[in-house]
Amino acid sequence: MAKVVEAYTISEGSGKETNHYVFSIKGSGIRYKSGDAMGLYPKNNKRLVKDTIVKLRAKRNDLVSTGDVEETTLENALTHRFVIHRAGKKFLTMVHDKLGKGKPKRELKAILDDAEELEKYLFVRDYIDIMNEYQVKISPQEFVDTLSPIAPRLYSISSSPKAHLGEIHLTVAIVKYNNFERDRYGLATGDLARDIEVNKTEVPIYIQPTRDFVIPQDGSKDIIMVGPGTGIAPFRAFMEERVSTGATGRNWLFFGEVHEESTFFYKDEWFDYMKKGQLTKLTTAFSRDQKEKIYVQNRITNNGKEIWEWLDNGAYFFICGDKQYMAKDVHKALIDIAEKHGKMKREDAEHYVNQTLMKEEHRYLRDVY
Repeated sequence: MAKVVEAYTISEGSGKETNHYVFSIKGSGIRYKSGDAMGLYPKNNKRLVKDTIVKLRAKRNDLVSTGDVEETTLENALTHRFVIHRAGKKFLTMVHDKLGKGKPKRELKAILDDAEELEKYLFVRDYIDIMNEYQVKISPQEFVDTLSPIAPRLYSISSSPKAHLGEIHLTVAIVKYNNFERDRYGLATGDLARDIEVNKTEVPIYIQPTRDFVIPQDGSKDIIMVGPGTGIAPFRAFMEERVSTGATGRNWLFFGEVHEESTFFYKDEWFDYMKKGQLTKLTTAFSRDQKEKIYVQNRITNNGKEIWEWLDNGAYFFICGDKQYMAKDVHKALIDIAEKHGKMKREDAEHYVNQTLMKEEHRYLRDVY
C-alpha cells in the first residue's frame, strides 16, 4: 500500500486537467528505478456504483457470485471487481435477447452485427445509458455475469528514488467528459481526481520494472528525450537521476503540449536545470500558441542536423507518449534525418534506425502506448 501525500494540478487555466501525485512508500519495502512504471489498482466511483445499483432496482447488499469461492455484495463487486464506466458487448447482447419483437430489437441487432457501429455505440455509453435506452429486467447476478474484470493501470513514474527517497511521483492526465447530460471520468483517473484524500487515502500499488527504457550506465553518454504531454514523466525522473549521479553527458529535452501558459509541465524545474547547465537544450512545441499547429515531430525535423551530430557521436534517443500518431511521426522523422544528414539511401536510413539504433546498439528506446 502507498499513501497519497500530495496531489495538485499542473495545468491551471487549461481545458484539460493534469495532476501531480506523490505517494509515500516509506516502510513498504517497495523499490523502483527511473524508467519503471507504477501499477495502480483502481476502483469505480462511489456515485457511479450507487446509480448503477439504483438503475438495476437492486440493493447494495444483494449477494452475487463473481467466480470466487465466496459470494460478495453487489456494491463490493461493482466497486472493486468489475468495469462499469463503459459498457460491453456481452451486456448489450443480453439486452437484445431480452427485448420483445419490434423496432428496438431490430435496431440493436443491426448495431451488434456491425463491428464499427458497435464500437462507436459502446465507446460513449455506460450501463446506465443502455438501461435508460432499453427497458428490460436484469437481475444483479445476470448483470455481473456480463462484466469484465478491472485491470490495473500503469503510469510512468516521474521521480527518481535518488532524488525522492521513499516517494513515487506520477504525472496523470485526468479523463473527464460529458455524455448524455452526465459527467464521466476515466476509471483510474476518476478515482484519483475525485476520491483521493491527501494524507488519508492509501492505495494498493505495484512496480512494473523496465528492462530497456533506462538511461545509459555510462554517465558520459548524451541523451535526447522526446516526451510531449504526460510523456514527460519518465524524463523528469531521468533528469533527477542524471543530476543525482553527477552524469557528465549532455541532455536534450523535446516537450510539446497545447499552450505554454497553462500546460508547460514542470516549467520551473526545466528552466532551473537550464540555468545550472544540467539541461543542455530545451526544445518546445506548443501546438495552439500560433496560427500554424506545431508538434514535437516538427521540431525534430527542424533540428535534424544537430540531432544527427548527437546520434553520430553516440547519443541515446528516448520517446515516451502517444503510440498512434506522435511516435510514428517521430520515427519517420528520425529516418528522414538519417537519410538527409547522414547522407544515406532511404533503405540504409531505415536499416540504421530500425536495426542499428534500436536492436543492435539499443540507443533508440521507446515507451509508447
